[in-house]
Amino acid sequence: MKMRIGTRLLSAREERKLNQAEMSDLLGVSPSTYSRLERNETSVELEQIVQYSKILQIPIQEFLPETLTVNNSSHENNQNAQGLVLGSIYNYNYSDKEVILKEMALKDKEIEFLKEKIMLLEGKISNLEQIIQLKSNS
Repeated sequence: MKMRIGTRLLSAREERKLNQAEMSDLLGVSPSTYSRLERNETSVELEQIVQYSKILQIPIQEFLPETLTVNNSSHENNQNAQGLVLGSIYNYNYSDKEVILKEMALKDKEIEFLKEKIMLLEGKISNLEQIIQLKSNS
């Protein structure tokens, strides 16, 4: 099942104050692919939406139409059950240890990305401070 999620990706990017290149890095797609996604010129598989929701820490339901819901739960009779529900709402919960470990790895990757971005911005600030200092000494 393919869906268009551009509007939600755009708002998530703006909330994080990222440019398209930074967002494409975070999601692991090329900048041109991300740009097409954001403009709704291409659609993605449900698996990709699940991945994006985890990376961006956005409930998967926010990417889906109101009549389409994903259920990921463990029940006594049906361990690790995953399903697609039309017209009903279920909670999306993470009860599987493996899922949690994958999420943690994604969070670690996002933290490293943000640390690199901070270092880059601190370097730019330092350069600007040097320029200001040089101009004020002139």
